[in-house]
Amino acid sequence: MSSHTTTNQTSQRPERERSLALTLCAAYFVLAQLLALVLAFISDRELFDYDISMIRVLILMAGGTTTLWLMSVRAHSARWLGALTVLSFLFLSFVDHAVYGAFEILAGYIGPAAVNVFVVLEYVGGAAVALYLMFGPQAQRLLIEPPDMVPGSATGHSWDIPLKERIKTWEFWRDLMIYFIVFSLLGHWAEMLFCQLIVAGVFMGGYDPTNTMLWSQWLFPFTAEGAALVAIVLILHPTARWLLKKTGGRVLPALVLSFLLNALVSTAIDFTTGMVSNQHYELWDYRDMPFNFMGQVCLQNSIVYSIAATLIVWLVYPLMDRALRRAPRGVVNAIAFGLIGMYLFLALLNFVDIN
Repeated sequence: MSSHTTTNQTSQRPERERSLALTLCAAYFVLAQLLALVLAFISDRELFDYDISMIRVLILMAGGTTTLWLMSVRAHSARWLGALTVLSFLFLSFVDHAVYGAFEILAGYIGPAAVNVFVVLEYVGGAAVALYLMFGPQAQRLLIEPPDMVPGSATGHSWDIPLKERIKTWEFWRDLMIYFIVFSLLGHWAEMLFCQLIVAGVFMGGYDPTNTMLWSQWLFPFTAEGAALVAIVLILHPTARWLLKKTGGRVLPALVLSFLLNALVSTAIDFTTGMVSNQHYELWDYRDMPFNFMGQVCLQNSIVYSIAATLIVWLVYPLMDRALRRAPRGVVNAIAFGLIGMYLFLALLNFVDIN
């Protein structure tokens, strides 16, 4: 009995050691990302340069979050993605530290000596993690699951199944997170394009060419646009589906009614955003525009937003929904986790100012 027990303990010990090594790798990613979030928390977005510093942090946040998820499902791709993320991050960190004098903000809080210790631990720990993931026989035995390339549901997309049934699936909420983050960023670039069209005389109005939030901080998330996509998914598209059913499948009357509802919701989101973040007209001012209300919304912009919303409700969103649900689940999950990691950093950097 004693010999049998000793044999079992011996056979179980390597598995615990492999799990411990993998846990230490995961801990490196978690700690590195937490430090990046602390940097975002204490940094002034006006002073944070959109250069190599931003690139290396976004690589860490997106690649690190995805790697942690792949590790949790024992995916083989965690090895190469984790190693590539760490090596890219360390190389850019070295360039940023040696050439551009990075970590000055952090040194102001914890001191130069502590920063130097942190940098050494970052490089040593990162190199160890990358080597373990690439060449460690234990990692090769533990991270063995092939990528999940099975497509999602081929049926059950937005026009087929009512919302009350679709919200019961993980895929629906995963896709909703993707829409919110992507369109928060696309909304920023769409606003830049809109300003250029004002300059070209296509639309009326003015804009502030010195607005650094718009022109320099090109990854500043415009959450109003992300919220608009959430409203489209949860309210406007299901309503369009309902209107199409109530009108006996006649597209034109359903489309007209949908456009009017889209106009109401888009204007309400724009007005609410203005009352919360533009009370002193520091972001926009429509008081000189015809048919404006309190300078926060105007007829021209409401019509533009309504047209865009209607196109997304009837065409863009159904196509995106169908594409995501037919794409390999592992690929879409990886995209979702990478976007979440990136957005956490951007949100803390741009929406939190301890100063």
